[in-house]
Amino acid sequence: MTTSRTSPAITRLSELLRRVPRADMAVLGTTAPVAAVLAHTDERARALEAEQLLLGRGPSVEVAASQRAVLADLHEIRTYWTDFARRARELRLHSLLIVPLEPAFPSGALSLYAHRSRAFDEADEDVVRRNLHALARR
Repeated sequence: MTTSRTSPAITRLSELLRRVPRADMAVLGTTAPVAAVLAHTDERARALEAEQLLLGRGPSVEVAASQRAVLADLHEIRTYWTDFARRARELRLHSLLIVPLEPAFPSGALSLYAHRSRAFDEADEDVVRRNLHALARR
């Protein structure tokens, strides 16, 4: 697995966090051709993504494979992704919004995390989807 911190991608992630004000951190990751964290706004988000990519399971990995978004609170997914839920709880993360990076990175996902419960809704997902093209630019 590789990790990259490119300034333009970090800048675009930071701009997205301003558009989704209840999001505390963001990370871009991909599962193919090589599992990689492409950019992140917080080291905790990077570590959470890297662990999912290393284990080959977790919400980001599933979103990248299924191309279906996940919008949930931690208590809603804790029995489905137990390793992820345990680690997220340790980091005091309670909400997640993960959207596939289609079509630019068909095996990628954008993950937003929040410290509060019920931080995200469908309107936030719409904001993220409208900004995916800008995020996927190299």
